[in-house]
Amino acid sequence: MKIELPDRDVRMCDGGFVYWGADLYDCLDELFGTIGAAESFEEKTGDEAPGGKLTFLPPSASAGAALADPALQGSRMRFYLGEYDPMTGRVVGEPELTADLSIDTATVKAARGTRSVDIEFESAAKRLFMVMRGNALNDRFHQACYPGELGMVNATGMPRSSAWGAATPNT
Repeated sequence: MKIELPDRDVRMCDGGFVYWGADLYDCLDELFGTIGAAESFEEKTGDEAPGGKLTFLPPSASAGAALADPALQGSRMRFYLGEYDPMTGRVVGEPELTADLSIDTATVKAARGTRSVDIEFESAAKRLFMVMRGNALNDRFHQACYPGELGMVNATGMPRSSAWGAATPNT
């Protein structure tokens, strides 16, 4: 698994360590700690996007709190499946990319003597389901998106409008 954070990349594997090229994938990270549990990644149908959840066991309370930083939301997560040579500890061939996702939410859980962080991730396809309330085919909204573009100024009181872009030649 590779997580591309704003300030660094996290490379983790499901046990021990392995080298992929010059990169080390380890089962322990200074911020994320180790993976405590993994919810099965599921393909969805209908109006649900693929996603899942990983539970991390951070090494300290401050590391756990850092995992809940909103700046991490949207960070790219990629999961690979590959083979390695146990004699050399190196990846054999080119691993297969099995999922390309992004961090959605982080939930810190603390109990007496334990702490964990559930990180939910989702497919970029989830953005296709977002409803953009407030978007309208009128001059006010058009000016908010394209300041100075006057294509919608006179489009008032029309029974049906159709969008047209700034690149349309003036006639």
